[in-house]
Amino acid sequence: MDAPIKRRRGKVEGAPDKISIARIKSEMNDVSYLSDDLVITTINSLNYYTVMQKPITVDGFVAIILMSGEATISLNMTDYTIRPNNVVFFTPESIVDLKEYSDEAMAYILAFSKSFVNEIQVDLATSLPVYMRIGKDPILPVTSKDVSEIRQVFQLIKTLLRSDKERYRHEIIRSLFTTAFYIITELNQRERPSTRTKGRGEAIFEEFSNLLQQYNKRERNVGFYAKQLGITPKYLSSIVKEVSGKTAARWIDESVILEAKNLLKYSGMSIQEIAYHLNFSTQSFFGKYFKQHTGTSPSRFKRKG
Repeated sequence: MDAPIKRRRGKVEGAPDKISIARIKSEMNDVSYLSDDLVITTINSLNYYTVMQKPITVDGFVAIILMSGEATISLNMTDYTIRPNNVVFFTPESIVDLKEYSDEAMAYILAFSKSFVNEIQVDLATSLPVYMRIGKDPILPVTSKDVSEIRQVFQLIKTLLRSDKERYRHEIIRSLFTTAFYIITELNQRERPSTRTKGRGEAIFEEFSNLLQQYNKRERNVGFYAKQLGITPKYLSSIVKEVSGKTAARWIDESVILEAKNLLKYSGMSIQEIAYHLNFSTQSFFGKYFKQHTGTSPSRFKRKG
């Protein structure tokens, strides 16, 4: 069989183009959406240029399943080749550049805002490993059966987005999205044979991830995690940054905020109780920390919940 012909995207100079969920909704064909928070669409070699003429960052999360063909993308300056039965994840602020693609390339895309993620009730112990894995390795290889199952959930979401069931539409979509999340989480935890020896940096990052899940309710200092690993804080920070693209401090902050959001929305605990539960010395200190990282106060976030 001849190799697929790849077409290289023309080089366009300039800073990455920031793409909102609303822009994807307005510029793509065959789009199903829930306000500006969730969009499902397809992209192929004929319509990719509407949003990917140059490197982009998406103001939200994106999951892509390549159904046919092949493509090469650069994600945060690292090149990846995507083939059918690959699920690809982009997190907010990731720099994505489509470098080349085959004529028959076609992908299924689910894009959703950070505010939509805040509405999803998932177990932190389950979601944190997935989020951290995506940060260091955005491509998840799966089987054709896995793709079929994920597509069926996506298709059901798409069908209900276009249905006349308006009263509980948001709740239904959230439940289906949670279903898709847990399917992908199951696939993420599946044992996959490694084709190469794990490097020291990856091993340290994995140990750091495990420690973070264990201690993030009480420890927010890089020094604590470095001591547990028997290395210096500076070395831990440089290794985590090299492997995942984010500093150790940022991973710590994001895990604490993720835990705080879950508690604010679902625990029934008061803000003061949550502050003490997360080992903040005062409710005021917790409030300042939360607002610094989310742009809103714990009380406002809790009310919106």
